[in-house]
Amino acid sequence: MKILETQSATLTNYEVLTHLQSMRERYSKPSINSSKFNGAHASTKSDNLETVIKELIEYLQPPPSPLHSTQDPSQSPTYTPATIPDLLTALKPYDLTKAELLMILNLRPDGVGVLDCVVEEMEIRLDEGKQEEILRIVGDVLGREKVVDGEGEEGMEEGADVVEANAG
Repeated sequence: MKILETQSATLTNYEVLTHLQSMRERYSKPSINSSKFNGAHASTKSDNLETVIKELIEYLQPPPSPLHSTQDPSQSPTYTPATIPDLLTALKPYDLTKAELLMILNLRPDGVGVLDCVVEEMEIRLDEGKQEEILRIVGDVLGREKVVDGEGEEGMEEGADVVEANAG
């Protein structure tokens, strides 16, 4: 393989994941030429490549990730090839940079605090109404993280009680 242009494009985590999955499928099929050697199946890839593919897929898919494969499709849409163009089209009026759009795709922000970390000078560039619109669009296009009952503010309050009990 020959690299023609370095860093000619930036990929989202979803694009990297789909590329790795297609590589895994492509290399898992027996090669026509490999079966000629002593009738045995010779591997068409190195063990190092399989390790890299496996570890990257495991890194990109754990539950907090938007790419988590067990996301309930009845609750919210999952990432698809059409997701990226749909989100870019929906967010075009907000004049976000390419880097900001990439981070939104990768992180799927679900609150103003996370969005503030992604969008540079958000307080100056976007009023509260636009911030909420962006979060709504992201939730509609990328889906929303499923929240388990009993987590969230209740857990925070219980933690506060523990701190107070230890202080007294």
